[in-house]
Amino acid sequence: MLKVLFHTMTLFGHLLSTPIYIVGDACGKDRDEYKNPPLRAFSFESQFLQIENAKFKTLPDQSLRYRQADTSLFATIPVTEMSGFLLSSRYLGAEVSWKSSKELQDTDLQAVGYFAFQDKSFYQYITLSVGAYTLALTNWQWSVLFSGMVDPENIEIGSGLYQVVLSSKYHASESLSVIMGVINEVGLHDKQAWPLLGFSYKPEDRLTLNCIYPVNFSAEYQCTPVCDLGVAYRLTRLRKKFPKNSLATSEGIFEYSGREIEGNIKLIFWPGQSLKMFGGYSVGNDISLANAHNEDEKIYKFGSSLFFGASANLHF
Repeated sequence: MLKVLFHTMTLFGHLLSTPIYIVGDACGKDRDEYKNPPLRAFSFESQFLQIENAKFKTLPDQSLRYRQADTSLFATIPVTEMSGFLLSSRYLGAEVSWKSSKELQDTDLQAVGYFAFQDKSFYQYITLSVGAYTLALTNWQWSVLFSGMVDPENIEIGSGLYQVVLSSKYHASESLSVIMGVINEVGLHDKQAWPLLGFSYKPEDRLTLNCIYPVNFSAEYQCTPVCDLGVAYRLTRLRKKFPKNSLATSEGIFEYSGREIEGNIKLIFWPGQSLKMFGGYSVGNDISLANAHNEDEKIYKFGSSLFFGASANLHF
């Protein structure tokens, strides 16, 4: 039971580090993988991701690189054999490196983003989450999580993001699970909601296919007991508030959106401990800039580039 909840918390952890866009198995593994798991109440995860320089399509001589590192601690607190509480904390640091191959003037309208990220390129979030789960209904798993993301450099309600995630997983058979739910997010002068809908299917014991909108599109193949290979469509998102300064973007809001196609290899050293390495090609990325009221938004698209990263997991 606890193993599936660790995967659920991993899902929510990614949700909160990159709101809505998740890398991981939504709502946990199929039941045949956690019928008799060892008792591990805590889970630690750390991840690094770098998307290399990509040239802007409409801004000559300008390019952007994105780098992110995050670390999470999840805790499962059983109250009964079938229900309990979920707790997590997370630190996220992201660097948006906006570059230009020629000198720009601060009066140039095409240089607004460049000067904004020259002033400050590194942004942080600290996330605290609390929720509950139940497995009381036959073949069903339900969970709800309330989360807040705050800026450690500017701890104000108006500088954070807040989410409520309700998810369910129905085990239709030993090989098929159906995921349903909703993701709600408020903050930074915006309100958004997304459906959580899809399935996880195992056509054979070693192969798992995930198609869960909008969080997990992947295939995983177990080559050996200690090595998995996979492919995935990765989504990356960071929404943040600029600092107060003398620039046109002062206290404005930016949102980085990345879409990547990846291949990965996961090494399982022993039960509950693994290392995943991944890499691939980013496609269709963009960054938007808006004023302090989330108005007058401008979207800048940039081209494709390589990306790579790694993540480590420890359950104890």
